[in-house]
Amino acid sequence: MTMPDLAQEITELRAANKQRDAELGVLTKNFNVLMDRLSKTPAPGTSRPDDVFSIRTGEDSMSSRGYSFAKMIGVLSGAIQPEEAKIEIHEVHDKLNDALVNNRDEGYIYAGRGYTGVNRFLAPLSTKFLPTGWVDQNLRRDIKAMVSAGTDGADLDEMRQIKFKQLQRMGYDRKTLSWLTETLGGALVAPPEMGELIELLRNKEALVNAGAKVVPLPPQGRLKYPRQTAASLTYWVGENSPISASDINTGEVTLQAKKLAVLIRAPNELIRFASPAAEALLRDDMTKSLALGLDLAGLEGAGGDNRPRGLQNFQNITTITSSDARTNGDALVGKDVYRMIAAVEEANAEFEGFIMRPKTLYKFYQLRADAVGQGDGAGPFLFNMIREAGDGVGATIAGHPVTKSTQVSQVRTKGTSSTLTSIYGGMWSDMLIGMFGAIEFASTTMGDTAFQNDQVWIRGILSADIAARHEASFVFLDNLDLTL
Repeated sequence: MTMPDLAQEITELRAANKQRDAELGVLTKNFNVLMDRLSKTPAPGTSRPDDVFSIRTGEDSMSSRGYSFAKMIGVLSGAIQPEEAKIEIHEVHDKLNDALVNNRDEGYIYAGRGYTGVNRFLAPLSTKFLPTGWVDQNLRRDIKAMVSAGTDGADLDEMRQIKFKQLQRMGYDRKTLSWLTETLGGALVAPPEMGELIELLRNKEALVNAGAKVVPLPPQGRLKYPRQTAASLTYWVGENSPISASDINTGEVTLQAKKLAVLIRAPNELIRFASPAAEALLRDDMTKSLALGLDLAGLEGAGGDNRPRGLQNFQNITTITSSDARTNGDALVGKDVYRMIAAVEEANAEFEGFIMRPKTLYKFYQLRADAVGQGDGAGPFLFNMIREAGDGVGATIAGHPVTKSTQVSQVRTKGTSSTLTSIYGGMWSDMLIGMFGAIEFASTTMGDTAFQNDQVWIRGILSADIAARHEASFVFLDNLDLTL
């Protein structure tokens, strides 16, 4: 192509471009006019031009402003609309919620519940506290940048001065270092390690340890044992004389589930932040309390529709009085041990052991026979405190095992004394403890008080009953004063 031809081609291209620019300008002008008219014309069935288009309201979530805790609080309180806190909601809360809750099988739990609920916010406390495995580094960096940007404009020197004056008023301007004061070197000391839970010293169950028989209650909660209450009679008769008739009387022993309950209230912080030992503590403590409550009812229960009848309130139990009865509490007498054994065996039962407080047993061990004069107590010990090799490891008295338990009362009253105790004895395999299934645990965070205080209420229910196959298989010695 020659130079004139090239110049001619360039001229034609310029003319064509000029023409296209003119046409594009006309189209742009017409489009702007049309859009202006449409924006001012309501659509059918609407009354506002805004209804035609999706017009963005509130602030731009992509703006460069920092995170504002004030806006977050304003949304919670209703002081500002959510549209004015898009950074707090969409850029922080929603992303933290996705990282900590939605995308996890077991994530953060909102106030003890598995859902966000109304007016609940996830606000950044410190990116150092965000679990690395759940919140990626980019999100941590973005949140930190937004929180830092939210403090722009603050006078950091003034803030440091205010903090320094506060520490001075608290006495933290001393020069001497201390491992007990965090600001004077104590922050360098590692936190204490957590050892094993030190359990409370609790009473020991009496009935089960003595040999009471535990039986399961059926689904309907009632179990009946038929029982023979009277035997047939025999007669010597002469020739051609009639034989007198006699009846075999029967009755029944009924175990009917009665409800023993325990309720504790715990702050959600204990459940949310404590180690698994906290949950074990709650569960084990409630279980132990229910077991001891049932055991105590088996000893002292008044009976009725709502609670079992205890040993000391059995109608046919043998009750004996100390051989040295006194006005304000009876003395502990060695021979009464044998009176108790005899009473059970006289009822055709087999004596299987005693239940008493530990100090009662050791008081027995201190009893001595008379040496010279009556009542001098200077002779040999009544009961052997040294067990033979074949006697086993359990405590015994008069050849029978003793179950030591502080479940046995020491507040029995007689006369002016209210610190008396008692002793139980008998054929413990005749004692029936009916248990329904298992302990039922339930928890809730609902209810006015629980919701207001951010608590979880945990309830445990034990359904059980206690009865004796033969009430005459047991004996009770009451009102003993161990101080005599």
